[in-house]
Amino acid sequence: MEIKEPKPFEVNDKAHADLFNDMVKVLLENDHGLIEQFLKHTNDARVHASEAEKKKWNDSQSYKITADSGRQLINVSADGRIFDAIKDKGTCTFYAAAGVEDSPASSNVSIRGLQTVGQENIGSGFAIDSSGNAYFFYYHTGHMSITWTKLPTERDRNRWDNGQLVKITQDDGKPFYHGFASETDYNALTETGMYLIYNTGVNGPSPSYNRVFLLVMSYGTTLVQIAYESVYGKNTYFRVLRHNAQSWTPWEKQITLSDVLEGSWETPKEIKGNWKEYDPINLPVKYRKNLLGEVEIVGAIKGGILGNNPVFILPEEYRPQQAIHFVGIASSIGTPGVPQFHRTLIDKNGNVCVQSSSNNANPTEFITFGFKFSTR
Repeated sequence: MEIKEPKPFEVNDKAHADLFNDMVKVLLENDHGLIEQFLKHTNDARVHASEAEKKKWNDSQSYKITADSGRQLINVSADGRIFDAIKDKGTCTFYAAAGVEDSPASSNVSIRGLQTVGQENIGSGFAIDSSGNAYFFYYHTGHMSITWTKLPTERDRNRWDNGQLVKITQDDGKPFYHGFASETDYNALTETGMYLIYNTGVNGPSPSYNRVFLLVMSYGTTLVQIAYESVYGKNTYFRVLRHNAQSWTPWEKQITLSDVLEGSWETPKEIKGNWKEYDPINLPVKYRKNLLGEVEIVGAIKGGILGNNPVFILPEEYRPQQAIHFVGIASSIGTPGVPQFHRTLIDKNGNVCVQSSSNNANPTEFITFGFKFSTR
């Protein structure tokens, strides 16, 4: 577009002509400037506002949760109620002056809060008073006031205040761990607690185990250690360090029912003389000793000579402290209807001797063992 310039004024009075000509000149300069800006805008290929941006702006939430200054949206004066001020609002921030009727804070303390949910007279939120106390609140349709709960709750505070301050385990509940890379001195574990000793250590139970759960209980200068080995899961030991004692008591093993019942069966190295096992499959001669020191002998023999000649000899650790006599069942062959018996001697040297039998017809046809005695 071509800008046409007007013809200058030509009059006899040059002063008046210059006045009008200067005004026209200014108008022309402004027109040139406007045309230049318009052309720049027209030729600018950048999009100034997309349709998506316009839609976002048009659909944006216009509701405020704070004042334009960023402070609380709602102010509750001392003669007002928080419930009345926020019950019809959505999410919002509020401030209540000291002395507000339904404030959970002391009468001389103000409070600030955030209502996080608010719909149709249903709301909940959090608030903190100027003394630093925190509160949770809620109300529902039909309620005439706010229900406040101080945080933490009274129940939580009592539970925490009454909680035990000394740890007896790690934070995850597992026992304090002493790994295989170290050598644990059991004498040094004097703090009440639960421990897992994953090495053989020193001053521990004997025989040494490389996996032991240890319980330590300390009361003043009296200590108790209880060790549970987890290699076989059958052995428990304990010891005590008493008040003013210079050293621990020896480790004592706790005897369990399985200790009493169990014991490896052994067979005699030699059945002597003319004696033989009556039934090696079903009634073999054997013996065992449990942790109480009790020896049990079972089985049946036949064919030997009665008297003090040993049938077999027990090893030293299986022998009684003094000679013991037992009565057992003998064969009744040849004496129909009459039960028969025999007398057996076990002396302190371990000799097991069948001394006599009541069956005169067949005295050694069937001799049974079923005895138990103590070696202590």
